[in-house]
Amino acid sequence: MKPLDATDRTLIALLQDNARLSTVALARAVGLARSSVQERLQRLESAGVIAQYTVRLGSGGDPLQAWLLLRYADGFSCDDVMPLLAALPAVRTCHSVAGEIDMLVLVQADTPSELADLREKIVAFKGVDDVTTMPVLRVALDRR
Repeated sequence: MKPLDATDRTLIALLQDNARLSTVALARAVGLARSSVQERLQRLESAGVIAQYTVRLGSGGDPLQAWLLLRYADGFSCDDVMPLLAALPAVRTCHSVAGEIDMLVLVQADTPSELADLREKIVAFKGVDDVTTMPVLRVALDRR
């Protein structure tokens, strides 16, 4: 696949903000013909750049979110911890990172008590040495 250009990135950002935008609306936004936008979207889908179109729930009883900053125990790695995290439906996103923290984990819970229980479950996992919890106060931008 050829590298993404500015128009591809703009289309992706528009769809991340609202995946229900019509091809006509996308074409207007980037100044291309509808057919050109359709071809680009098909190319991005075929290449796996766009994996799916999804629904993001709006506010109306928003769940609590928190970032958990994990550090692995000595001798453990992402490969050891990921299967345990992936088995928890409340785990939304995991990012393996470099630095003092080994992994960023975004979790959701309905209540503070549920969040505390989830955190305790994760900190008890074999391979997890420490967890720092950072509750999300407000999501200012989310293009996932």
